[in-house]
Amino acid sequence: MKERILLKNANLFDVENGTLRDNSDILIEDGVVKEVGKVDCAEGELRSIDCSGKYALPGLFECHAHLAHLTSKDPKAKKQITEDFGTSDGDELEKQVLREFVIKGITQVRDVGGPVKNLKYLKDRISKGELLGPDIYYAGPMLEKSPLRWEEMNKMLPGLTVAVDSKEDAERIIEEISYQGVNLIKTFNKFDVDVFKYLLDLAVKHNLPVAHDPGTALFQSIPMDIAIDLGIRCIEHAKAPWPVVLKDDLKKEHDSLLNAGPEDMEVFRRKVFSLGADSISTIKLQQLMDKMLENDVFLCTTLHALKYLKKLQSKKSDKDMMKKLEAVDEMQGFFTREMIKRNVKILIGQDGFITEFTFDEMRYLNELGLSESEIIRGATIYPSEWLGISDKVGSISPNKKANILILNKNPLEDIQNIRTTYMVLLNGGIVFQK
Repeated sequence: MKERILLKNANLFDVENGTLRDNSDILIEDGVVKEVGKVDCAEGELRSIDCSGKYALPGLFECHAHLAHLTSKDPKAKKQITEDFGTSDGDELEKQVLREFVIKGITQVRDVGGPVKNLKYLKDRISKGELLGPDIYYAGPMLEKSPLRWEEMNKMLPGLTVAVDSKEDAERIIEEISYQGVNLIKTFNKFDVDVFKYLLDLAVKHNLPVAHDPGTALFQSIPMDIAIDLGIRCIEHAKAPWPVVLKDDLKKEHDSLLNAGPEDMEVFRRKVFSLGADSISTIKLQQLMDKMLENDVFLCTTLHALKYLKKLQSKKSDKDMMKKLEAVDEMQGFFTREMIKRNVKILIGQDGFITEFTFDEMRYLNELGLSESEIIRGATIYPSEWLGISDKVGSISPNKKANILILNKNPLEDIQNIRTTYMVLLNGGIVFQK
């Protein structure tokens, strides 16, 4: 039997209602929240912890991770990862990164692309207690039409991306990864519409939500509007709206080039990138956001990824590439600001695996106008609702897992206070305490 814990007098953020409840007690038994409010119980074999002046949140989600990269056996990949991210020796990478998530309060991770074998290996080691790490909800491979955009990455991580060129492929792959324990499906880049629709029907039958990344900033085969009409409820990356909301003349030219050669596409891409926000129809953008709100669609912005890519690119001399990255980054900010104004639900995701990057994503969103309250909801109750597990995690409520983050300072006053960790509980056990 796990230790009984009573957290006394915490300021609890009720993510379901968006309110702060002062001086609340949280009783934890057998790894779950037993009672919330003013708890009156005989202490007995009970560990009572005074949380006066502290702030209690549900354990956070990282909503767009790629943890399988930590497991790559490719020496070049290990060396590149340790150099790029300033981490320790490659052999300690899994242990270091997963532990860092938990002790900073990220107790759940939604992984949106990696070989099932590698992700199951990490999840099994965590469940056996061999590693301290978050609960991992994973998609398995990124699914797309061949030729595969990241085929080179399959050499480093076999099974990272898998071709779905027919309904038969879709049926075989969904059956296979469902049997292997995936919690969601990740569709990516190009698809034939009929195959995509069939795959979504199969996902529904297996009770698997689908996250869709339309691919490049322009020339998408399953753009946002079509994806939403077919049933998608989560779109990855803030650049995704661009081709859908082009002004009429640009949209007509764009669509005429969908099957053109790369040179013609590149000429058009440069033209649109140079126009930036002037390429956008504000009416079309409002209509797209109307569609998102009507269908309860989430957006996982991943602003950090492009900003980090710009940082890496700045060390090189490719000015043309830097100009493209800056253009897309600017538009990601533009689309995100507009989504925030319309109260589209935003999920917090970094497109990587380093804990600090999740907090950077929160800061970028805050700078674009997303409130502290909505940022926290985007890392707690929203992802649990999308995954269909809000009865288990996502808020501090009776009968839910006791995954809890206690902070020294109020994150509703300044989102940077999310870093002031005082205590973290995972499955009812204290895994970190200052």
